[in-house]
Amino acid sequence: MRLPSALCAVLLCLPLLAAAQLRAIPPDAIKAKMKPPVDGMVEVGKYTFRLAPGAQIRSTDNRILLPVMIGSEQVVRYKLDNNGDLYRVWVLSPEEIDLPAPKQ
Repeated sequence: MRLPSALCAVLLCLPLLAAAQLRAIPPDAIKAKMKPPVDGMVEVGKYTFRLAPGAQIRSTDNRILLPVMIGSEQVVRYKLDNNGDLYRVWVLSPEEIDLPAPKQ
């Protein structure tokens, strides 16, 4: 069975379309510079937070990073849990850094 050439072209472009999408970062996530975590503590902007149990740090391609994988200061957006601990972090790509901050 032969696939029409138009269908083949669409199927070949699907991975490119998926890669071009920006992530859905919550609009209330705060933008700041984050230093690498040390002993469960993270300096974000001018504040120091404890990493929450089950905290997730997402890379620019939305993969989960272990805290030890962050070796340099990164521009991030983050959210805190009810205890004031850091529980969600998104490392921003250059395109995401240049986007205007969402209205809060």
